[in-house]
Amino acid sequence: MPLIFNKLLQLFKLDSHTFHTLVLRGWSLVAGASTIIMIPTCLTASEQGYYYAFASLLALQIFFELGFNQVIMQLVSHEAAFVQFNKDGKIVGEFEHVNRLEGLVGMLRRWYAYAAIAFFISATFAGWIFFDFYQQGLHISQWIYAWFVVVGLTSVNLYLSPRLAIIEGTGSIGDVARLRLIQSMAGYGLLWVILLNGFGLWAIIAVPFASAVGTYIWLNFNAAWIRFAKVNSTFSWRYDILPLQWRIALSWVSGYIVFQLFTPMVFSIHGAVDAGRLGLAISIFSAITGLGMSWVYAMAPRFTMLIAKKEHIQLNHLFKISAIQSSTVAGMLSLVFISVIYFLKILNIDLVNRIVGINVLCWLALNATINTVIFACATYMRAHREEPLLIPSVVGAFLTLLAILITKHDMRLMMMTTALLQLFIGLPWCIYLLKNYIKRHV
Repeated sequence: MPLIFNKLLQLFKLDSHTFHTLVLRGWSLVAGASTIIMIPTCLTASEQGYYYAFASLLALQIFFELGFNQVIMQLVSHEAAFVQFNKDGKIVGEFEHVNRLEGLVGMLRRWYAYAAIAFFISATFAGWIFFDFYQQGLHISQWIYAWFVVVGLTSVNLYLSPRLAIIEGTGSIGDVARLRLIQSMAGYGLLWVILLNGFGLWAIIAVPFASAVGTYIWLNFNAAWIRFAKVNSTFSWRYDILPLQWRIALSWVSGYIVFQLFTPMVFSIHGAVDAGRLGLAISIFSAITGLGMSWVYAMAPRFTMLIAKKEHIQLNHLFKISAIQSSTVAGMLSLVFISVIYFLKILNIDLVNRIVGINVLCWLALNATINTVIFACATYMRAHREEPLLIPSVVGAFLTLLAILITKHDMRLMMMTTALLQLFIGLPWCIYLLKNYIKRHV
């Protein structure tokens, strides 16, 4: 069996890290597909709208994390290229790199403690005000307690997230992917139990609960050294992190506008029912994009290490293969999904009415495929510890926000406009920047 397994990995050009990441994303797609059926079945149309509006507002954690995890992985990968980790978890290697790595970890513990507290306070009251103002079919008693709990769990996950980014930065992408696979299985299992037993919106807490508990236990057994890393002055936030972080932070905040603003906007204009239909579709294509990105994401620490060692020919070759694989998978899965929905609509399956129409799905599919290409290019360029997509991201967010405000009363026109913006502005701009990076190493 191990021999057959290894041959399969070679056939599909997968290493163990890519394989485990792919399994995680594949499971997420399967679990998401199952949940797609269960949510419309077990929740009312209004509850479905609240469910996906909750998810979009919880993404506000981007404003508190500010792209730090992306920076962490790159910084750790750069230092990890010159150190090793013993079986007992101790770091060995050149004193300078060991000291810098420990200093970074110590600083992160404090940063994320403050960020998690700030997020909990801000998100709790922001959601309370938003959903109370735009009452869409549910009494406050039907959603307020679930909102408080899910914000609390999301805050815990925000606090723990840099520790997983540190582990990924050391090259252990596969280990973290296995952890997230187990968490996801437990989380979705709990979600299904809650839905089937009629607890409604309480299903929203299942996945973050499993994530928080699983991460805490796993870190205690596998990365206890992170808790005891000493804070020192070898790593300066101002000089080592801020120059890159503020650029990535603006890009990620811009990304919130591009990807997460649609559902709350539709919720406030069209109501909870239409918000639920759009939110369901967006969640599907997010899962497809995530699955497609498995090849590139698994190679991200490797990109940084190759850059640190100036092995540029291998770097460009590795990126080309992984980027083609990622974009091809995302495009094919998008096409398959639309085809399935199309035939279900022909068969007049009532459940399909809980998702947006084919026209909207086509534009979402185009957007998802383009975003996979852009995300792949961004991963390669950011591995250089630079953020070249700052201006494109800000410009794209501004144009997207403008398009949303102009077309907010027509959902199909809104999705079409944003997809065309990505196709004719976002994608060409990104490819132009990518070519300049590749020219450096030719």
